[in-house]
Amino acid sequence: MTTRPAAAPAATTGQWRPTWSPRPGNPDLPALTVVHDAHDDHAFMSAALTAHTPALGRITVHPTSVATAPASLAHDLLRSLNKHLLPGSEEADHWAGRTATAWRVVVAWTTALHIGHVIVTRAHRISPRHFEHLFGLLELTGIHLTLLCHGPLPPALASALTVLPYHGVHTLDGARPAVSTRLPPPPTDRYAWWEAATHIPPHADEPGLIQPTHSPPDHGRLDAASRRLGRTPLALPVGGRLPPEPDHATVLLTHRLHTRIAHPLHAAALAQRIATGRSDAPLQLSVVRAEGGGDLPVPPWAADLISAACRFAELDGRPPGRQSMQLAPWDRRAVDEAAHICGLLGHRLLSGGQARSSPPRTRAHLKE
Repeated sequence: MTTRPAAAPAATTGQWRPTWSPRPGNPDLPALTVVHDAHDDHAFMSAALTAHTPALGRITVHPTSVATAPASLAHDLLRSLNKHLLPGSEEADHWAGRTATAWRVVVAWTTALHIGHVIVTRAHRISPRHFEHLFGLLELTGIHLTLLCHGPLPPALASALTVLPYHGVHTLDGARPAVSTRLPPPPTDRYAWWEAATHIPPHADEPGLIQPTHSPPDHGRLDAASRRLGRTPLALPVGGRLPPEPDHATVLLTHRLHTRIAHPLHAAALAQRIATGRSDAPLQLSVVRAEGGGDLPVPPWAADLISAACRFAELDGRPPGRQSMQLAPWDRRAVDEAAHICGLLGHRLLSGGQARSSPPRTRAHLKE
């Protein structure tokens, strides 16, 4: 069976919320697939986990079994997309209750990263509200959604199936092709975000990153900065002069950006700051490839971040089609925090200054 391409992102008016009401399904959307594993056979779970291939546009989500927070399933989806909130951080704790924001983030990444098939295991244990959120995601994005139930169908799902078109699977032989449906080929000229790997949470002795403002630093200044810092700093290319192929320091940065910063606006703004060397420019919401000669060129590793930021801005109520936007004060502060999380130390360290400490955390930038 071949899964149809995900529908074009639906237009939204005002702030989108992850809601869904029982009504006849949209015939243009792929039918929901429900896999019944009545006897909790591990082979069903194994097939679903093996099907996780983000490079092809398919992710498998294994819901946190003890999580009860309203946004916990959204966080599970983000982890399947290789996006993480640092454990124990105030941001992670606060996001647990920001359901609408968390699902806007999920939609933005799902669209930008070309995800066409989402498989959810242990679906018989998720809450009625989480089913509502999942069906809202399905309705908005047009993804193919497969639910794996290891036991009787929960009442909320059984009720929804009376109005949603769906395909039921009851055998292992039927489940294997259901979780590995053929997807349209993804774009070939994109950054392999699914290969990004870094430590979560960060190791205390990981290399710090410094971006000089004018010219690459010599070994003497780097050695002096290393002695002041107590660990090895690596120099990034000067802003606006990124080489066609990322060097070692830039590769480390891109891995951290694609894994540690879950909010699209903040990830995109930090990527733009690194690419251009400018922290005062409006956030660009259109992708201009580095070789295109635009005022704010975007390297390939940042293109998906910009696309996700654009989609999030629309879902958050900003008019579609905008080429740029000014970040709110709390978002600018969050970008500074994102830089710290990614190990950026500040160029003053090269001239004898101190490494920038993490700014006091605030909940302002997490406003719904």
